[in-house]
Amino acid sequence: MVGEENKGLAAMFVMMNAARLGVGIQGLGQADIAFQNAVQYAQDRRQGRALTGPADPQEKADPLFVHPDVRRMLMDSKATVEGLRALCLWGALQVDLAHVAETEEERQQADDLVSLLTPVIKGYGTDRGYDVATNAQQVFGGHGYIEEQGMSQYVRDARITMIYEGANGVQAMDLVGRKLAQNGGRAIQAFFAIVDSECAAAKDKPAFADFAARLEKANGELKAATMWFMQNGMANPNNIGAGAHHYMHIMGIVALGSMWLMMAEAAQKALDEGRGNKAFLEAKLVTARHFGERFFPDAGALRRKIEAGSEAMMALTPDQFFAA
Repeated sequence: MVGEENKGLAAMFVMMNAARLGVGIQGLGQADIAFQNAVQYAQDRRQGRALTGPADPQEKADPLFVHPDVRRMLMDSKATVEGLRALCLWGALQVDLAHVAETEEERQQADDLVSLLTPVIKGYGTDRGYDVATNAQQVFGGHGYIEEQGMSQYVRDARITMIYEGANGVQAMDLVGRKLAQNGGRAIQAFFAIVDSECAAAKDKPAFADFAARLEKANGELKAATMWFMQNGMANPNNIGAGAHHYMHIMGIVALGSMWLMMAEAAQKALDEGRGNKAFLEAKLVTARHFGERFFPDAGALRRKIEAGSEAMMALTPDQFFAA
């Protein structure tokens, strides 16, 4: 027997939710080690010349770092890894606050946020962790595909995180089918309010006004997708199933964007006060700008995919998939 009689399933899900957070951190770990290897390889490997002219004329070729497409993969990876790390830490803080915050209201909100974000940390986190691992492998080119370099092992290890402790499609359905509606939408409304408050405060600071406006727009896309589910999910539950994956990714983008706003503000404050590693802090600001420019626009495209509904997705008969 697990726990009290007839309450074993509830006890099991306490364990499962903790495990899902752990798997999200595992996805982050696989992404991080793959990214670190790719950065080192991009520094060591020389191939071709910079588009703007030789970066190292005295050498026979320039390092991979000079190529914009390599930079695309490395910057996307850096923005993802550091954003996910912050989100995992912020989620861990909410776990603690759910137990030790001073007021019952604060403890309840923290518990709501942990419940809401668990499928995002597990699902979006491992989806993106796998993307980072494959991009890191891609930086190696053909060398990334052979076992000698070890990159293919990171890709395989990252791939399982998307499957076990609840496949990511199930995580997305848990988010949209259960977590959004719980307690009258209390958790998602709290999340919206936190992001809105952060954006409002940051828009008054010239250095962060553009990023805050981009985050606010992405949060608006998430709100619109939520409303669309409310209006169209009950009439046809397949609409929820068809859009759940995309919704989880919009929420992941907004959640990481919120983390990047906090990190950028903290980095700027440290720079203004002359504290910390200047190069590290300046890199935080540039990476935040990259996230704003390259990740937030995806929120609108994902919302439009959700609003396409499920009709075409569900229209074919099984036999038609075999038709030639």
